[in-house]
Amino acid sequence: MKKKIFIAILPFLLFSCNDKKDNSLKQEEIIVNDTLVQKDTLVENNSSEFLDLFSKRKQEIILKLEKLTNEEADKLYEEYFEENQSILNKINENESNLLENFYSEDENAIKVKNLIDKLDEHDLRIEELGEGYVEISPKPDFYYKIFKNQVSDDYKSYLYIISEENKELYSADAGLAISFKDLGDRIIAWENFMSQFPNSTLLQSVKEVYKSYQWDYLLGLDNTPTTEKYSDKEDIYIYEENLNEFNRFLKEYPNSPTSQLVKWYLENFKGENIVDKIRAMQEQN
Repeated sequence: MKKKIFIAILPFLLFSCNDKKDNSLKQEEIIVNDTLVQKDTLVENNSSEFLDLFSKRKQEIILKLEKLTNEEADKLYEEYFEENQSILNKINENESNLLENFYSEDENAIKVKNLIDKLDEHDLRIEELGEGYVEISPKPDFYYKIFKNQVSDDYKSYLYIISEENKELYSADAGLAISFKDLGDRIIAWENFMSQFPNSTLLQSVKEVYKSYQWDYLLGLDNTPTTEKYSDKEDIYIYEENLNEFNRFLKEYPNSPTSQLVKWYLENFKGENIVDKIRAMQEQN
């Protein structure tokens, strides 16, 4: 989510980049750059037209940013992100057959290469989701490169952290795809963000990601747990890899709020209702 945070919106419905929202729009209408576009002017199954629209909007956004304040640029990012999700949904839908058979035999090799080359021209990529699934998404630093010089400091920091995290698959096959050390460092990055920008409007969504990372760091995922039971008895132990990582974290970040969770977990991981107790401690922070 890999863990991700997606904003769900209706297909074919894009918000304009001003404060006006027309809730009476029909599904066959799209608003792009304050202009009403009839759906029948776009070829439904033609990804090229949606790719061209994606790139056109990028250039329009770059030009519009030059005239905005930091706060206005923050708002534009939020609206533009939502708008792009709708366009990308259409592109992914149009390319669904190839994406669903992305790792098939050689008969798809040429089509896959052509698609990758075409996407690259529009700052898009094939993103691995795990378990053989892929999707079309912006390159990791797409939004950071566009907005970094115009948005508020908290948005700039947020977009940078996201751009770095998006370079790697987070999880696949019910297990972590990154190391526990890397996960610990992600936790610290978000703690530093929250400490530096305690009044950021991004704080709530950041906390959700942060708590999810803490959870995975302490308990692991189904196929990459942090603890195991001995086969011949009920006693539970922490894997050596995780124990070493916990000790590293405590040594490097003694004042981190997560270090308090780690200390508690090391002392109580064999106890009952661990899950509920960790959630309660997270809510106190």
